[in-house]
Amino acid sequence: MISDSIDLYAYFKLPRKGAKAGTLKRFLHGQITESEGLQKIRPAMLVLPGGGYAFVSQRENESVAFRYFAEGYNVFVLEYDIAPVHYPAQILEAGMAMLYLRREAAALDIDGEHIAAVGFSAGGHLLGCIAILWDDPALKAAFGDECARIRPDAAVYSYPVVTDSIEKGHVFSFKNFCGDVVPHEAYSLEKHVRPEAAPAFIWATSEDGGVPVENSVLLYSALHEAGVPAELHLFECGPHGLSTADADVYPVPLAEPYFARAANWVPLSFTFLKGHGFAIKNK
Repeated sequence: MISDSIDLYAYFKLPRKGAKAGTLKRFLHGQITESEGLQKIRPAMLVLPGGGYAFVSQRENESVAFRYFAEGYNVFVLEYDIAPVHYPAQILEAGMAMLYLRREAAALDIDGEHIAAVGFSAGGHLLGCIAILWDDPALKAAFGDECARIRPDAAVYSYPVVTDSIEKGHVFSFKNFCGDVVPHEAYSLEKHVRPEAAPAFIWATSEDGGVPVENSVLLYSALHEAGVPAELHLFECGPHGLSTADADVYPVPLAEPYFARAANWVPLSFTFLKGHGFAIKNK
């Protein structure tokens, strides 16, 4: 495995304007060169951890990356800015991550037409910002028409923050993302879905006390109504922030049966992505 990181601001030669993060961690399969026919082109997965835009979760970070890596993906984890840094830093950093993967696909041995992203909680909101709002004014100003390449080829939403609703939303995330710069409604994802949005796999738990399950239901309903390919999995039990729902991310024995059930989201997402053409190919 090849593991390193790059500074996206340096790569794109963009001014930071107060941003402190914008680093992309890379986990790449090496090529086997000792025999003919063993070199591979792989699908790519961009991981967007959660944390309410107040921190970048460690539990939704490398543990997630390694699951997709083991499935054969080349995987990339975005360390994005958090409050008090607000919009447009986070959406620019996610956009830069996607454009970097598109531009460098050949050098990274990835299939430039099969780049997915998985986002958790507030990271799911950031995923929606590039999967639904890929031509956001900040992205358009930075990248012009190339911002069309920012939209991932598939989106895996994990208990995502979606709506700005006071009753069912996660106001804390919206405050940290928007600051006093842009209105919350402009980034309430269910209000801006269009037919060209990325095909979506969504999962959550009915018991989620952090981000109400209605966020996932609203997103699925909006995608379905717009004719976007979408799949929704709601598990009965389990708290917010399950991540991979295994011993890598929980310090106690996983005695509750909901862990084993919720952990099924990972192989289910593999199947969804395979159905959308994500596969390892010979180089």
